[in-house]
Amino acid sequence: MDALIDLLGRAESKRQDYLAGKLTLKQIETLAQKTHIPFGYFFLDTPPKIVRNNSLPDLRQLPEFVPLSADFFDTLDDVLRKQQWFIAYLKAQTYNNLDFVARFKNTSVSAQKIAEDIRNTLNFTHQEQAECANAQAFFNLLSTKAEAAGVLVFKNGIVKNNTHRSLSVAEFRGFAIVDKLAPVIFINGKDSEAAWVFTLAHELAHIWLGESGIFNLPYEQPYHAQQLEKDCNQIAAELLVPETLFLNAWEQQPDIVALSKVFNVSVWVIARRAYDFNKITREQYKAVLNTSKKTAKSGGGDFYKILPTRNSKRITQAIVSSALSGNMMLREAASLLNVQPHTIMELSKRHLS
Repeated sequence: MDALIDLLGRAESKRQDYLAGKLTLKQIETLAQKTHIPFGYFFLDTPPKIVRNNSLPDLRQLPEFVPLSADFFDTLDDVLRKQQWFIAYLKAQTYNNLDFVARFKNTSVSAQKIAEDIRNTLNFTHQEQAECANAQAFFNLLSTKAEAAGVLVFKNGIVKNNTHRSLSVAEFRGFAIVDKLAPVIFINGKDSEAAWVFTLAHELAHIWLGESGIFNLPYEQPYHAQQLEKDCNQIAAELLVPETLFLNAWEQQPDIVALSKVFNVSVWVIARRAYDFNKITREQYKAVLNTSKKTAKSGGGDFYKILPTRNSKRITQAIVSSALSGNMMLREAASLLNVQPHTIMELSKRHLS
């Protein structure tokens, strides 16, 4: 209740009026807008039961459970809408199914073998990884290669293009939607850059295992995770920091922070690898976790450069191309990307030409 009152202002003189339900129409409109509750619901005698069905397995298992919010569901609905359009687009062009989707579903193949298969399919080498200037550059490399292979990668820290609706990292870090034609990975852009990398690798493992799901389990807390999440974490770790390369690097430089920069991953991924291979103690491992903090990303930058990243560069290119070629209405293309029609033309000029 206090949180709702805060939305209307903190004036103590009005507090009792708020608690008694004495609100002006303007105040009700404000509440409806900020809570994403339909305006008419405020005039009902009893609140309706609002149930939003989640089509994805909820694999989040942090100690403090955070329920899925309207921000998550609106984001998921938006991604599914784009995915369904793109599936129809691919079918019209007689695209074949992607053979790597669910390639290792219900198998007992090792994390090392699956990571190697992902690496080969995406055609990325650890030399390329090492040449990246930082974690963001590595994420850009990995996401570009994933999209080239057929995986649609979305990264956004807000709902659609609404800068007033930030996504919560405490709620979810990402999700994967398995589909033979157009598999989807969504990355919460409010997370740290190094976390983007691990979430992308984790969700790639989901695609290869053929298991959709919502992810929020950081690599440093696998003790109570479902087996699927443990498996995906192991595959992701092996993809980003392979055992052989890690052990060789550790022999030369047994420094967690330094190696996190070498591999362009977070310090907790390196710490976990060091702990798994008995290079540090449990106490040392926990100390790293207590001192390493993930930073939230702020917005800003070139909107026309950010837009394709928010909506999958591959889907964005297909939507804009379809609009410019006359295969779809400009307003339909704009609706899919949550922009105005003139933005489609400007986007084509600036970043998709």
